[in-house]
Amino acid sequence: WLFPGTGLVTDIGVNSGKGFAVNMPLPPSTGDAVFLKVFDEVVQPAIEEFQPDILVTQLGVDSFETDPITHLSLTTNSFEKVLERFRCMEIPWVALGGGGYDLSNVARAWTLAWALMNDVTAPNVIPEDFIRKNGDIFRNAFLRDIPIAPYILRSEETASLEADVSYIKKTVLPLLSGVKQEQA
Repeated sequence: WLFPGTGLVTDIGVNSGKGFAVNMPLPPSTGDAVFLKVFDEVVQPAIEEFQPDILVTQLGVDSFETDPITHLSLTTNSFEKVLERFRCMEIPWVALGGGGYDLSNVARAWTLAWALMNDVTAPNVIPEDFIRKNGDIFRNAFLRDIPIAPYILRSEETASLEADVSYIKKTVLPLLSGVKQEQA
């Protein structure tokens, strides 16, 4: 698999870098619901524990279900929800572009990101004249994906995810506050 399941949950850094890495391997076909659950249980608490002065995010979309090289099943729906969570953190935020091999996904996701970061309500329908001019890369005329049926994780995948989340909560998150204090 290209991305899912790569790395180990125990990859947390070594020596003076211990605690600077949080790795949460996701199983193939992970969809929006599981991704958001992991974000809420791992990423958000890690950010809160570390208390960064600035948040730098890489907002690639090669994890989207329709990307030709992905093995994950994310949509604009989870992408937009994660952006909302970042915004609510009220930390100075720098958003960087990233991968994505489906140009429609890149354009739609970055439109949603720009709108959210600028307090603009993005309409769901892409203007008809834009679709006419660029229809070769757009499969539909909507910014947001239609929610897809969630992939049902097998019991061993669920158990593995739960074990990984538990490991991070017990082992990695406590290191993050210490790392921040050591840097001060």
